[in-house]
Amino acid sequence: MKFLVYSEVTARQIGDSLGQSEYSYYFVLKEFLPVLESLGTVTVVENPKTEIDRLYAQSKAAGEPCVFLSFSPPHKTELKLRCPTVPVLAWEFDSIPNEAWLGDRRQDWRVGLSRCGRAITHCGLTVEAISAVMGPNYPVISIPAPIWDKYAALRERQILTHASSRTCIRVKNGVVLDTHDVSLAPYMPDQQSVASAVAVARKHEAAEQKAATLPKSREESLLRITYRYFLEWRNLVGRALFQEWMSSGKRWLLRQPKVEPLAAKPVIESPLPLWQLSEHQLELSGVVFTSLFNPYDGRKNWVDMLTAFCAAFRDKPDATLVFKLGHAEYQSAMNDILMCMARLPTFQCRVVLVQGFLEGKDFEALIEATSFVVNASHGEGQCLPLMEFLSCGKPAVAPRHSAMVDYIDTEVAFVVDSWLDATAWSHDARKAFRTCRHQIDWESLVDAYRAAYNCITETPERYAQMSHNAVERMRNHCSRAVATERLRHFLNLKEAPTP
Repeated sequence: MKFLVYSEVTARQIGDSLGQSEYSYYFVLKEFLPVLESLGTVTVVENPKTEIDRLYAQSKAAGEPCVFLSFSPPHKTELKLRCPTVPVLAWEFDSIPNEAWLGDRRQDWRVGLSRCGRAITHCGLTVEAISAVMGPNYPVISIPAPIWDKYAALRERQILTHASSRTCIRVKNGVVLDTHDVSLAPYMPDQQSVASAVAVARKHEAAEQKAATLPKSREESLLRITYRYFLEWRNLVGRALFQEWMSSGKRWLLRQPKVEPLAAKPVIESPLPLWQLSEHQLELSGVVFTSLFNPYDGRKNWVDMLTAFCAAFRDKPDATLVFKLGHAEYQSAMNDILMCMARLPTFQCRVVLVQGFLEGKDFEALIEATSFVVNASHGEGQCLPLMEFLSCGKPAVAPRHSAMVDYIDTEVAFVVDSWLDATAWSHDARKAFRTCRHQIDWESLVDAYRAAYNCITETPERYAQMSHNAVERMRNHCSRAVATERLRHFLNLKEAPTP
């Protein structure tokens, strides 16, 4: 069998494409390669329009079956090909686009799915969404990215120890910001700044109460309140908008607002410094919670992850939250996170921001140092980082919705509550509400953090059982053996004879 595979982002581009649209498809393709190579020969193409049909003709002339696996959503899959084409897509919503917009028929996924005749996705939710539109007999299957096997060596050498063990991680070319670093003290909340803020608030409150006792007409009161809120708006919002308008000119007026789950990168003028990429040594110890995400992807909901953590562990200096960021433009994201922390009540827990690519051993060191992997997103198509850490025996703090329904439960995670909320499909330029996302229950997230901490510090035997459960759960969910069998059955491939 001849497999032709493609993703919009290639191996050469991935370093400069982190966080951009469709970048994660490259990583999914990369994880599928060992499975595909066990079933036939694989050719990675860069231009489907010019390469696919030529390679298909060569395979056909040689009598070899050939299929094109396009790791891309249906509206970006090349359809005018003679070669049989199968889109391999990730999708986090409970419905798929079933209408066209802005004159583009391909935005209606029924067009691409009908033309291809079958599809591969990574979770049961998407299978149900496609079947609801294309009919129950449409050939579609869920095959999660087979990442479990590549961590076999890490699982073999990893010893589950108490959270006090120390691990050193090298970040060769990146940025590390640590709230326990004294150089960040000016940006962190402290007792004096909090006390000053409280005193100012009480002074304003007293002044308002005194003013309220003065006899005023109803019209005067309304005018005073309106003026007060105008001043608040000007100070908090108007100044930032004016600065943005001055920096970007009249184009600001034409800019279309983004709707989550893909949030716009903020354009702000920050008082914080610029951080240059350099080598760092990061030492982690205690109870470490880790989350990997693109900070400009609004689905990932880092604000809830951060604020709930700082609320849960404000008096726990041995609790650490690591945000491993994935985006080439990291400055404003780090500024935003630090400014968010600066507005929080004082906390003793540790927050570490890591920007930069971690090579194999360094990424594995981060996994080893981690006690729990964290997810608080509004929706996932499969979530590779969560699957990777679970595959290494790291229990999760995560909700049970979208793709995570397939593998998250109380046996492997401290489950966070959520509820449905209306939203738009991520690439819909109209921002029309056609589907749902999941809002996180913030208090439930705080409780889940605390329950996880208590588990590893007070009942280590339960933690060890959850770790074992996680490894076995992912073996049955995203191993190469599972992917190979599903793919062979879906493509009607014969099993290779035993030599």
